[in-house]
Amino acid sequence: MLSVIYTVVSFLIAIGILVAIHEYGHFWVAKKLGVKVLRFSIGMGKPLWKKNFGKDNTEFVLAAFPIGGYVSMLNEQEGEVDESEKHRAFNRQAIWKRSLIVLAGPAFNFLFAIIAYWSIAVWGVTAPKSVINQLEPGSIAAQAGLERGMEIVSVEGWDTTTWNAVFQEMLPRLVERSTVSIKAKDSSGIVRDFDLELHSLNIDRDIRQPFDAMGIYFFDAPAIVDEVVEGKSAEQAGIIAGDRIVSLGGKTINHWNQIGRYIEKRANMEIPAVVERDGQLLDLTIKPYEITYKGRTFGRVGIVSKPDRSSQKFEYAENQRGPFEAIGYSLHRTWSISYVTLRVLGLIITREMSLTNISGPVNIAVVAGQSASIGIDRYILFLALVSISLGILNLLPIPVLDGGHFFYYIVEAIKGSPVSETVEAIGQRIGIMLLVMLMLLAFYNDIMRLAS
Repeated sequence: MLSVIYTVVSFLIAIGILVAIHEYGHFWVAKKLGVKVLRFSIGMGKPLWKKNFGKDNTEFVLAAFPIGGYVSMLNEQEGEVDESEKHRAFNRQAIWKRSLIVLAGPAFNFLFAIIAYWSIAVWGVTAPKSVINQLEPGSIAAQAGLERGMEIVSVEGWDTTTWNAVFQEMLPRLVERSTVSIKAKDSSGIVRDFDLELHSLNIDRDIRQPFDAMGIYFFDAPAIVDEVVEGKSAEQAGIIAGDRIVSLGGKTINHWNQIGRYIEKRANMEIPAVVERDGQLLDLTIKPYEITYKGRTFGRVGIVSKPDRSSQKFEYAENQRGPFEAIGYSLHRTWSISYVTLRVLGLIITREMSLTNISGPVNIAVVAGQSASIGIDRYILFLALVSISLGILNLLPIPVLDGGHFFYYIVEAIKGSPVSETVEAIGQRIGIMLLVMLMLLAFYNDIMRLAS
C-alpha cells in the first residue's frame, strides 16, 4: 500500500511541476507582450484552491484533476471586453505575438529539460563502467571487432564512462538501425575505432535490450539452470536443476541471456539442445511454448537462474562534466531525446513499431515511482524526459493543442484572415476525438502491461 502511495505522490509531483512549467511559459510571454491574463490553472475541473495576485488581479488556481492545466487570457471571442482593455485582448494581438504565446509553453518544457540535463551533468551520475565483460561470438559487436574486456570510451564523439551514457548516445542510431561509431580501449590502453552495423535489429524487440541484441553483456551469467518450472517445456524435455545449457539448435550458449533471445523467436518449434550434467553431455529436444506479454508473442521454456549466480561485481564510474562543458552536453542531450521521440512517433505512424509502445498515465506513474525510489538524480532525468515528450506532444499540429493553434496562425498569415469559426469548431472536434482515442489506447496499453 505504501509503495502505491509513493508511486501516486511521485506522479502527481511530476505532473504538477511539468504542467506548471508549461503553463508558466504561456503566462510569462503573454505578460511580457502586454496581454492580460485572467487565470493560471494547474489542473482541470473544480478549483481546490485559488488566490488573486498582481495588478491585473490574475486568479491562480489548483484544480481537482491534476493532468493538465491552462492559462486564460482576455479574449473578445470568449466574452465582452471593456473598451479600455481591448488592446490587451489576446485576439487583438499581431500573429507573431499570438504565435510566441502559444509556442512558449512547449519552449519552456524544452528549456526545463536543458537545465535538468545540465544540472545532472555537473552533479554527476554513478553507474556501471562501460566494460564488456562478456561477448557473444558471431554477434554484431563481435563482427565489428570488439573483444571481451574492452572499455567503450566514446560513442559518436561523445565521452562515455558508463553503460548509461553508452545507451544514451547509441539511442538515435538504434531507432534508425544505422551504423554507430564508437571508440573502445583494450587492456593495454590502446584506443581503436569500431563501427557497429545495427541494420539487422528488430526495432520493437531489440530497443528494450539493445546490448543483448548486439551481443554485449555487462557481467558473466553462466547458462546454469537453477529451477525448472513444473509442467513446462524444459521439464518435459528432461532438463533438471543444475544442468548447464551448452547449445541450442547448434548455437553455442555461453551466457544466460542468449537462451531467452534464441528461444523467444521459436515458439512451438522443436529445438535440439545439448546440456551438461555431472560432467556428461546430453542430447535433448525442447519445444518452447508460446506466451503473450505486453502485446508481443514469443517462446519460453520454463527455466530460472538465480540473480546472484554471477560472482562478478560491477565496476562503477562517475559520468560528470564541468559547468561549461555541460552546456553543450545538455543541448545535445535535449536534441537527441527530441529526435528519438519524433523518430519513434514516425515509426509508430508508419506501423514499423507497434502501437503497444505508446504509454499512458499509469505507466508514467509507475516509472515516476521507480525513478524517485532510486534517487533524486534519476527522478530529475525522468522529469526531463517527460518534459520533452510533453513539449513535442503539444507542438503536434492537432487542433486544441498549441501546435494546432500555431498551424491556424500560419494559415491566417498566408490567407490574410483568420480561419472561420466553422473550420475552427470542426478542427476542435477532430482534435478532441484524436486525443480521446490516443488516451484510450494509452490506457489500454497500460492496463495490458499491468495484467501481464
